[in-house]
Amino acid sequence: MRSSAAQKPKLAVILGATATGKSALAMELALELDTEIISADSMLVYKNFNIGTAKPSVDDLQRVKHHFVDILEPDRIFSVVDFQTQATAIIDRLNRADRIPIVVGGTGLYIQALIEGYAFNALDSDGRVEKSLVSHYKRTGELVYDAAVIGLTLDRAELYRRINARTRAMFDNGLVDEVKRLLDSGVARNAQAMLGIGYKETLEYLDGRATLEETIERVSQATRNYAKRQATWFRRMKYIEWHRAAED
Repeated sequence: MRSSAAQKPKLAVILGATATGKSALAMELALELDTEIISADSMLVYKNFNIGTAKPSVDDLQRVKHHFVDILEPDRIFSVVDFQTQATAIIDRLNRADRIPIVVGGTGLYIQALIEGYAFNALDSDGRVEKSLVSHYKRTGELVYDAAVIGLTLDRAELYRRINARTRAMFDNGLVDEVKRLLDSGVARNAQAMLGIGYKETLEYLDGRATLEETIERVSQATRNYAKRQATWFRRMKYIEWHRAAED
């Protein structure tokens, strides 16, 4: 943490592309620091969407308090404004108790809005942000928090290997059955959560529009494309301190 920013609330941030091991590192640090995790992942908010989102295990959720995990029904929208407002309150509460929260995730807009201090105009009718005003960071060149912002990175071949392996593991662990259960429980096919990578492709498989192997490859490809978009987003955040992710 920067001593010159001692008056600011303290915060640790772990970010990076999907499958770089962010959650494992966050758990390790949270246990060491006796603190709480703030999830910056737009899919983990949805109840019962577990396998396809790589949601933390029940054991991890019991060992360390996680915020923004399993908080919404699948048809609800959780906006960047919701995240920024609620996360700010959590960070302030923990800092008052002399604890440093850990923000972890790959949804770049959530993290950037939080630590750079975005100000937003009203949302449109679909809950999307219409326009953001200039941020605190752009006005002052400083983050809102005294923050250690750690990025995890891997070379492309290793990252893609992990993505492909994790995708296959999701299907081996029952992603198709999870989607069936969600549909049987009344979750609509066009629900917000069903638009996530892994879920929309599995719906196509259940409709007979692809074989299982084709579906696994489609999910892997969509995830690799998402990782590219994440890397592009994070490149604009010049204050990230990058580290190579730990080996499997």
